[in-house]
Amino acid sequence: MQQIKINIPGGIKENKFWVVLGGAIVFMIIIYLLFVNPYRTGYSKKVEEIEGVLAQLEVHKRKGLEIINEKWIEAEKAKLKVIEKEQLKYKELLKERDYHIEKIFGAEEEGEIEDEALWKNTYVQRVNMLLDSLVRSNISASEGALPFKVWGDEIPARDKIAEEQKKFWITEELLNIMQKRKLRINNLESISFSQEEFSPSNMHPELYDIIPFTIKLTMNTENILFLIDELLKSKICFEVEAFNINGRLDKLRSAKSGGIPYGTRVNVIINAYAVDFKT
Repeated sequence: MQQIKINIPGGIKENKFWVVLGGAIVFMIIIYLLFVNPYRTGYSKKVEEIEGVLAQLEVHKRKGLEIINEKWIEAEKAKLKVIEKEQLKYKELLKERDYHIEKIFGAEEEGEIEDEALWKNTYVQRVNMLLDSLVRSNISASEGALPFKVWGDEIPARDKIAEEQKKFWITEELLNIMQKRKLRINNLESISFSQEEFSPSNMHPELYDIIPFTIKLTMNTENILFLIDELLKSKICFEVEAFNINGRLDKLRSAKSGGIPYGTRVNVIINAYAVDFKT
């Protein structure tokens, strides 16, 4: 019997590319059915649910009905009351701090002095009292060290009174701090309100004004941090920008670190400002 051979053109061995391609397509279909399609179906159901809720809300709105959660509203009202209470405390604190710089002579007694000439006389008297207390404190002061206004025959206008009154309270507070024994300040070179010497930028002019000042003095290194601490906890809101020790900016280290040794008398320059809140 004669054997019959069937020759199939383009056999499997010659068409591996099509086999691989077909397998890849089948694999992608399986991935789609197992992972992508269920996720897509679930997402579609969520969309349908949201659309259904929105449709119901639209129907209620057309009927003039409103959906109200009384518990949620009461909880939000309680939160608002707590916030308002804290804001009130904050405002009272700012008013108290601001009072120490805004008050006019006589405010703590019979009432603020409104007469310009009387205010001027009181200013001169209070300045002399501060100078006497400085002498008694054994802190030597250079001539013209304090930034007090010399009025002469001038009767100050109301705007000048407000400006010089604030500077007086700041200077008085600074002197009260510097006369504390634990600070051991030896010499006060100057307290200056000159903006040419130090003029910081005000980041929030809508909330407060700033009154910059510079202090130059001589003291021992171990007490400098006590001075900074006293300034920051003062009844007037002071902010210290920088301090310079013997010509070196913000350097206060131990002798071992190559800085300024403790116990050394040094020249200190402090750049700071008083915050004048707009309360």
